Amino acid sequence: MTDFDPAVYGPSTVRVGTAEREQAAAALGEHFAAGRLDVAEYDERVGRAYAAKTAGELAVLFDDLPRPQPPAPQIPAPPPAPGRPLPLAPIGAAVLLMFMIAFAVTTHFFPFFLFPVLFFVFARRRYGYRGPRYHRM
Repeated sequence: MTDFDPAVYGPSTVRVGTAEREQAAAALGEHFAAGRLDVAEYDERVGRAYAAKTAGELAVLFDDLPRPQPPAPQIPAPPPAPGRPLPLAPIGAAVLLMFMIAFAVTTHFFPFFLFPVLFFVFARRRYGYRGPRYHRM
């Protein structure tokens, strides 16, 4: 809803300007969009809003409509959680793998003895630390 409230203009004999009339018409448009006014009633009230000379004439247009509510207080978002430091094991493994590839390429020697080690590393990762898990029925 717009922040238009005819009560803020003081006594009903205070003259209003074009800005206040347009603000009242916009507020009536929001009430119309919310379904509080039908087409004929909206047209009639907007015409009276543009013809109004005093704040009292604008206030009458909003007597049976709800007043604008202050906005709900915004709850600040929690600060982002600090990032977890990267574990060193994957970084070390990547560096070791790159070293081994460079060694194999430059010396034309492939360390075949690493196949059993790699098998146990990948088997441990797949089955966890305690071996394969069997489900009881």
